Amino acid sequence: MNNLSIITMPDGINAVDSREVAISVEKEHYELLKDVRRYINYLNEGKIPVVDFFIESTYQDIKGEERPCFLITKKGCDMIANKTTGKKGVIFTATYVNAFYEMENHIKSVVPTNPDKSKVLEIKEMNARVRMSNQFLKLAEVETSMSKDYKSILVAKAAEVLAGEELLPLPKSEQKMYTATEIAKKFGTTPQKVGRVSNDNNMKVDEYGEWYKDKSPHSSKEVDSFRYNDKAVERFRELL
Repeated sequence: MNNLSIITMPDGINAVDSREVAISVEKEHYELLKDVRRYINYLNEGKIPVVDFFIESTYQDIKGEERPCFLITKKGCDMIANKTTGKKGVIFTATYVNAFYEMENHIKSVVPTNPDKSKVLEIKEMNARVRMSNQFLKLAEVETSMSKDYKSILVAKAAEVLAGEELLPLPKSEQKMYTATEIAKKFGTTPQKVGRVSNDNNMKVDEYGEWYKDKSPHSSKEVDSFRYNDKAVERFRELL
């Protein structure tokens, strides 16, 4: 019987790697991934939180290339077991139940029965800080054309969120920067025209400003946005 290794994540959730689950239910990993993605579609249609069952992840194969996988919670294992019939389903159920049971017993053995409430709140707050800090770091690592100063700001914010106080000074811009909307207001035109003129004259370069990350006006996503300096303003004065 295949033994499953329990992974405990920073927020305390226990899960197993989909590669191990695939072995346990005697499926190719890519086949299990298809099943999981189908289950995720059903969960999304029912507006049920997917992360309670499946958490997207990746691993490196023997060539060092990044491949997709899932971290599967106990609820996710329940779902897979319910869809696996016969001997395979029974063995998989027994395997994951034992694995999660052993982990729960281990946690009980190292955590006091009645932990100090203040300690529990402190741990939860730290977990929340870690998650938020990781989001800032992920944004800073995204390969875009945004400025080095902006990436430095994201790293500084990640450190501040994690520590609860400012550790790295935020970089200060040496010049005032303007959005396309602000430029448009200066010259009585539209942001769209400012963008077209800028593109036609190759103005989205270091000489005329910097790239930043801004929130999209149409969604919750962040998008690359160019901001212009005073030299760009004078150039627009000639072109608009």
